[in-house]
Amino acid sequence: MGGKVLELYSEKLLRRGEVRGKAQGEARGKIEILKSLVTKGIISISVAAKELGVSDEAFKKMAAL
Repeated sequence: MGGKVLELYSEKLLRRGEVRGKAQGEARGKIEILKSLVTKGIISISVAAKELGVSDEAFKKMAAL
């Protein structure tokens, strides 16, 4: 009687939320690292923006610079 275990809808939503939260946390971490490098003068805003694939202005807004 081997079969696939049914997943409750609430469990599915929780799993999706965890995945989404992890991805958002990783993205925020990358922005914070790039912001720190820009602030320390190690890289330019343009380099940081290119790393994220956004414009210089978009990076400034994301990083609150």
